[in-house]
Amino acid sequence: MPTQPSLGTIALQAFGAMLIALLSAWITVKLSQRKFRDERMWDRKVLAYERIIEAFHKSKKFSSEHLDAQYVNRELSDERDTELRKLASEAREEIARATDIGSFTLSAQALDLLAKYQSESADDDHIQSWHEHLEHDYSTTEKYLKLLIAEAKRDLKSDA
Repeated sequence: MPTQPSLGTIALQAFGAMLIALLSAWITVKLSQRKFRDERMWDRKVLAYERIIEAFHKSKKFSSEHLDAQYVNRELSDERDTELRKLASEAREEIARATDIGSFTLSAQALDLLAKYQSESADDDHIQSWHEHLEHDYSTTEKYLKLLIAEAKRDLKSDA
């Protein structure tokens, strides 16, 4: 006849099972919290990149519309020019803001691109006409917009 396990053995087995269950639950909760934090950070990165890309688009719109008007030999209305200048100013402020506080969410490469954009777009010593200014602004903004989009894709893909 088989022997009955003692009460101490049963208690020890129950304690072990409970300890394993608690440890498993704790590990599951910690992993879930980490995944949640990582997903929230990814969402913040997406939002930050979207805001900067939108700022580049707004900035490019100023020179684009002025160049388009020059190519068809017309001038933009004062109201439209004022609106475009306001958009471009807001865009520059957003890009500068992202450069200043972006280290929290943006990659080092993205921050480097933003700093280079600001430096290159301010380098206007060689510009001698309004048309050259517009072309410089458009080409610089377009160049760094494409570079930032590529970096955003790379950065967000690495976090996915």
